[in-house]
Amino acid sequence: MKKIIMLVGLLVFLFSPLSVLASVDKSEKLRAFLDEAVDQYNIPGASLAIIENGEIIFENNWGALSDGSTITGDTPFLIGSISKPITALATMMLVEEGRIDLEEPIETYLPSFTYKSESPISVRHLLNQTSGISAADGFEITDRASADWTISEAINQLSGVELVSEPGEVYKYNSANYTLLGGIIEAVTNETFSKYIQDHIFSPLQMDDAAADYERAVQKGLVPGYASWWGNPVKSDSLYDHAGAPYGYMSASTNDLVNFLQFMMDGGDLLSEESLALLTTHPGEVGKYGLGWHFSKTEHFPFHGGSTPHFRGELFFLPEQGIGAVLLTNKHHIMEDGNVYYIMDGIRSILNGEEPNLPAPSYLVQWVLLGILLVILLFTISHIIKLFRTKNPNKKLAYTVGSISIVLAAVLIPLFGLFIGTPWRTIKLFAPDIAFLTHCVVGVLGVYGVAAVILISVKSRKQV
Repeated sequence: MKKIIMLVGLLVFLFSPLSVLASVDKSEKLRAFLDEAVDQYNIPGASLAIIENGEIIFENNWGALSDGSTITGDTPFLIGSISKPITALATMMLVEEGRIDLEEPIETYLPSFTYKSESPISVRHLLNQTSGISAADGFEITDRASADWTISEAINQLSGVELVSEPGEVYKYNSANYTLLGGIIEAVTNETFSKYIQDHIFSPLQMDDAAADYERAVQKGLVPGYASWWGNPVKSDSLYDHAGAPYGYMSASTNDLVNFLQFMMDGGDLLSEESLALLTTHPGEVGKYGLGWHFSKTEHFPFHGGSTPHFRGELFFLPEQGIGAVLLTNKHHIMEDGNVYYIMDGIRSILNGEEPNLPAPSYLVQWVLLGILLVILLFTISHIIKLFRTKNPNKKLAYTVGSISIVLAAVLIPLFGLFIGTPWRTIKLFAPDIAFLTHCVVGVLGVYGVAAVILISVKSRKQV
């Protein structure tokens, strides 16, 4: 008996301290890694929580909000497209109740909405981003700040859209799909989208700081985030799309999303095991998006990122390991979109006992645009000076160059938006420094063109 007790004691001594030390070591690595990442990417405020088998194994917060208040696990952030898995959950709950059919054409629920296609768009097509609605058309109804803008109005504006592919054939990520889902939820429940989400998801899951409408979000403590200019945070005005909750304008804290992740892994009263499994099933050959979730290309675990012009977040879970994590930050720029993903990838590496990698930020596009601006500026100044000083300038050449400059100034911004498939309004919201530099290039070209044409005209009259 004495030997057995000694053996048990030896095992406790050998293994328990090592397990504790391993956990402490990972926590220290996570904290050091996030300290480095927040500093390297110049993130003003961040909140991270990691869960394993129902327990929070790591949580920490960095920095502050734009009003100077300290960030905690209960601080709400706009969560961007992390809203989509929540909308997908709401849709599946209504499917289980028999009020929505995944294979039913969407006009069953939205009879006034029309689109040009030989095949119908089903509810499933909206969920897995294969509706055939183009991203460009989606941009036209998203990220609008008007208080009068509603889900119904957004859907009415989208109505009549011509599809770029047949429904179900091509994956094309598009937030408009989830705006339509929001409209369907309102139609079948006869409630506002925000009320349904609040009563049937946020409250049951004890997501106490979450909101799906602006008024409640502000009441819960949401404050504006930061735009990014060359990586530097610049306090922004509050931008909230009042029709955007279904696709990207819900607000929540890390503690809220921990509860959501816990439900996604363990289930609960909101949804049957079969329906929950369907939500987290890999889509197979058509795209990489399931019913509200992205899936890793290699390990096939569910994840989702989310961004608004001034917030960026990421969450994932590993069902087999019972591990999930959520990271929320209060700064965003479209060219820095990968930064939070890199941080999350590093977190997964640390959890797997591997060394994390943190790529350096790049501002190549901004520097290239600045270089183009300076070259054009130097050219225009030198050329205008030359025109002033030359008694008999080449009029034909000056008129041609000046006219080309005016034309370029007129078409550069539309062509830029057309080339990247994004409206200029969206570029200004998500890349303000790039938009500013582009405006400067357009301004210099326009001023030079007009000045050159006027100067040559004046000199021509004097010579006459």
